[in-house]
Amino acid sequence: MKTRTYLLLMAAAILLPVALAFWIGLSMLLEWERESRINSVREMARAKSFQIDREIAAAEASLRGMAQSESLRTSDFARMHRWASAINASHPWSWTMLADQDGRALFNTLVPFGAPLPAAPGKWAQGVTPASGTRVSGYFIGTLAQRPTVSVDVAAPVTPGKHYIISQIFDVRYFERILNHDNMGPDWVVGIFDAAGTTIVRNRHAHSTVGKPMRPDFLAATRASNSGVFRHTTHDGAEVYGVFTRSRSSNWTVVIGVPVAQIEAAARTATLYAAMALMLLMGLALAVAIFLGNKLETALRDAAAAARSLGRRALPRPEPTRVEEVDALLTGLHHTSEALAHESAVRQALQEEREQLLLSEQHARRMAEGQSRAKDNFLAMLGHELRNPLAAIAGAMAVLEMPALKPEIAHNAREISRRQMRHLTRIVDDLLDVQRILSGKIVLQHARVDLADVLRGCCEAKKLVDAGNHHWTVEVEEAWIDGDRTRIEQIVDNLLHNAIKYTPAGGHITVRGRSQDGRALVEVSDTGVGIAPELLPVIFDVLVQGPTSIDRAQGGLGLGLALVKQLAALHGGAVQVESAGHGQGSRFTVSFPLAGALDAGAAKGTDAEPAANAA
Repeated sequence: MKTRTYLLLMAAAILLPVALAFWIGLSMLLEWERESRINSVREMARAKSFQIDREIAAAEASLRGMAQSESLRTSDFARMHRWASAINASHPWSWTMLADQDGRALFNTLVPFGAPLPAAPGKWAQGVTPASGTRVSGYFIGTLAQRPTVSVDVAAPVTPGKHYIISQIFDVRYFERILNHDNMGPDWVVGIFDAAGTTIVRNRHAHSTVGKPMRPDFLAATRASNSGVFRHTTHDGAEVYGVFTRSRSSNWTVVIGVPVAQIEAAARTATLYAAMALMLLMGLALAVAIFLGNKLETALRDAAAAARSLGRRALPRPEPTRVEEVDALLTGLHHTSEALAHESAVRQALQEEREQLLLSEQHARRMAEGQSRAKDNFLAMLGHELRNPLAAIAGAMAVLEMPALKPEIAHNAREISRRQMRHLTRIVDDLLDVQRILSGKIVLQHARVDLADVLRGCCEAKKLVDAGNHHWTVEVEEAWIDGDRTRIEQIVDNLLHNAIKYTPAGGHITVRGRSQDGRALVEVSDTGVGIAPELLPVIFDVLVQGPTSIDRAQGGLGLGLALVKQLAALHGGAVQVESAGHGQGSRFTVSFPLAGALDAGAAKGTDAEPAANAA
């Protein structure tokens, strides 16, 4: 395709569709804009209807909560009056009334409890029964309030054949806030009408229209369907589009009147904008033609520059110009530069891959050497830990085989055997626990556990084993958690064992348990040998201990703190350690989530359900 032909077709492709679309669009734009504006008003009316339904539903929920309360069943009307007054405290335009099944008022939160109330029965009560469900009234003048009101009435059966009526009464001014909306114009008329067509509330001239019936033609239009649009003249003489929708729960009708002039003016404005848009598009078409002509010249210059740059750098993918000659030239230059760049990139990638393989091999070698050392150290520690108790047991057995053995010596030998057997059992249990945790086979038996009770029990047991070698301070307070008591005791026992093991005789061991920020905390601190700074980040890893000599004077396989960390994590907890260094002691802190908001004792129930906000 030649350059001149391309430019001619481009201009025709832009101008002809735009002109055709303009003549077709303008003929439809006016009606479309009018419908669009009316639809937006319809959505606004529907939203206000939903607001009314929400207010009525909230009132009904509050009334049903009172209807099912123990206070009503026991006729404790004074308590119900206080309850209802508290609900209505923040709403001066709403109050609650309790009446018998004949409509005689028993109390009204508009006046203090016990104040005289109208004693005459009301015919309205005949329509409020347990079988009829909730009743939403129309407009009426309140007998006690003597002002325009509406009500939501709910029957509350107490015995077969007997029921009360609980009513939430609203001053019609309560619904004035529903009439306001940021997108409404100052000339819009909004009104709410009850099922009989009586005006409940209106945003303009409310004093002269509230309580008045709607016009017959208006009433007929609203009865024909649940929502719609009609054109009419208001009481003020303004010609408006009336958009209405009827609430399903209350059978009230929300009507929004928008002046016809505003709807038509918006449509005319849209038409003006369309004409301006046409002029803009025509100018844009001219600018595009100039732009594409310049683009052709630029494309040819770029082709020349690309030919000169070939071999020095990779050329970016060329943008299509729709000109066959230029596109073919730019594509050929681009493929050539890609081939050269690919060859260079392959050489660079091979070099980087060799370097990465070397680094990976060195890292893998260091990891293997570290694992080998850890395995050797563990086997050495395990050999020492098994040799010492086995040697003691063998010596005790040899003593027991001696003839004419004194009873006290035999008793001492058996005690030695039992003590060393417990030590062996602890080592094997730790190994099995670590294996179960790492393989994910450990199962927790969850129950509510008082952490204070666990701490006291473990501390008492360890004090007996310690035999007065250390000074103990135990400060615990009640803290309930959800967990496996046996495993929690194992956590605390390992921490206490660690403190005894690394604290010289005469040192201090402090145990604290408390609640803080929704978590239960266990702190075990000592004045022992402390922890070197380089061990703090890895002290909870498997097989990690402080420096030990070959005689294994302190003993242990380095599994205790690893078990503490893993078991705490299984309970949703965490453990941390603090130490100022060698000889400065250490402090271990384990935190668990508290077991909800319930106390350990039985929660005392109330005789009334929480009331929903009655708005």
